[in-house]
Amino acid sequence: MAQHISETIKFGLHGVDEPPNSEGKNTTSADFPKDVVDEWPAPKQVHSFYFVKYRSYDDPKWKDKIDQAEKELQRKNQQRFQITEALKAKRSDRTRVNEQLRPLFTEMKQYNMVMNEKRNEIKPLQEALGSLRGANNVEREKGAGICSSEEELNNLIQSLHYRMQHESIPLTEEKQLIREIKQLEGTRENVIAYAAMRAKIQDSLGHKEAIQEQVKLIGTNLDGVRKERQAVSSKISYLDSEREDIENNIKALEAELKTVTQKRDEAFETLQQLRKQRDEGNACFYQNRSLLNSARELAAKKDIKTLEELSIAEVDKFMSLWCSSKAFRDDYEKRILPSLDVRQLSKDGRMRNPNEKPLAVMEPLRPTVTESVSEPKPKPPREDLKNTVKQDILPMQMIQKESTEKSVELKTASKHRAIEEETVVVENPEMFIAKDKEIDPTKLKEMKKEEEMAKQRQALERKKKLADKAAAKAAIRAQKEAEKKQMELTNFYIWPLISQLARIYTETDATFISLFPFRSANGN
Repeated sequence: MAQHISETIKFGLHGVDEPPNSEGKNTTSADFPKDVVDEWPAPKQVHSFYFVKYRSYDDPKWKDKIDQAEKELQRKNQQRFQITEALKAKRSDRTRVNEQLRPLFTEMKQYNMVMNEKRNEIKPLQEALGSLRGANNVEREKGAGICSSEEELNNLIQSLHYRMQHESIPLTEEKQLIREIKQLEGTRENVIAYAAMRAKIQDSLGHKEAIQEQVKLIGTNLDGVRKERQAVSSKISYLDSEREDIENNIKALEAELKTVTQKRDEAFETLQQLRKQRDEGNACFYQNRSLLNSARELAAKKDIKTLEELSIAEVDKFMSLWCSSKAFRDDYEKRILPSLDVRQLSKDGRMRNPNEKPLAVMEPLRPTVTESVSEPKPKPPREDLKNTVKQDILPMQMIQKESTEKSVELKTASKHRAIEEETVVVENPEMFIAKDKEIDPTKLKEMKKEEEMAKQRQALERKKKLADKAAAKAAIRAQKEAEKKQMELTNFYIWPLISQLARIYTETDATFISLFPFRSANGN
């Protein structure tokens, strides 16, 4: 038995000397999971890091200045646009005038060419007429006329000889006739040359009368062309004056455009400076935005260590500034108050109660308040004083007050109407009785019955109005109770969770920063 127990127990399908089966080496663990994580993956771990969020703040003063600068820039742009449009119109007018002048200049050139042709055509004719008159003019200047032909000269000399021979004349006159004959003989060469020239001119141009008619015809045509040219010239002068006026207007508009453009550039520079100063006031917002972008990049890279160091450094920096600088706390509260006010939250992050005032004061209400205060009002009523003092009443209270005031006004108005109707109804029978004491008793009964019916109707109306008023009060009361219950539920469920979360984060040495403003030890 002992020998049997002392033997070693060997596991396996083969014996000691039997080699292991080769199939055993090839057996894989495909049917079994390689890693437990593949079959039972662990839940993904989420790392939370908190950064303080800086909000941008639009200072009303800077906003007003920027709005004014933008309006001024728009005004200058509008002026520049108007001047540019006027310049376009003037330039189009100049183009129109130039287009009208271009054919006129062409027509003027044509008229000048025609006139030059006519002048060149009439010039030889005028020279021919001048040459025909030239010899006579020369002889007339010398004192003796030249004959038109040699035959005429011979006849004239013969007549003078006949007079000397057959007439009884004194010696002096005879000597005078001899001198004239000698002068006429001296002009013989000129007469022969003039006759030859005239014959030549007549052969080439015609007779003197024909030349004169031709010159007259050409002169008439030239006068017509000159008149047409004068009309075209007057049109050109008118269009030239118009173009000159347009050019002067264009120069004036260009100078005005230059000044307006300069002022526009100055307004744009002013606007850029104001925006730059506003952005400098919001420098912390832009720095925080770049920081959050870098944090997102680190989160995308899954660089948890660097992200944690960045978060801790930024939180420490914020807390040191928060605890040391009151100006920093005021600036942060100023930036975050509008966001809290929009979400109906208080300064410590709670839901705002109905009786709490809004955090952010609306700037546009200030001018109306100053105007109402500045107006002199002798003996203001109490309601107006209450309205000026209580300016920060919640919208719900304002609605309730308005509803109660309306109900009171309706009640007083209904009372006044009821009193007037009652007096009218009561006075009518008295008037009838006073006027006519002998009234039929049946009519008097009917009048009393009508009076009682009117009173009953008025009583029913009063009851109905009172019931409506009571229903309105009940609705307001129910709304208040519902809001109160909602606030109690939020305080009962939400705030314990927030405090528990804060305790968990403080116990695990995590930095928890709320979006609500912090409070320092001294309460600032």
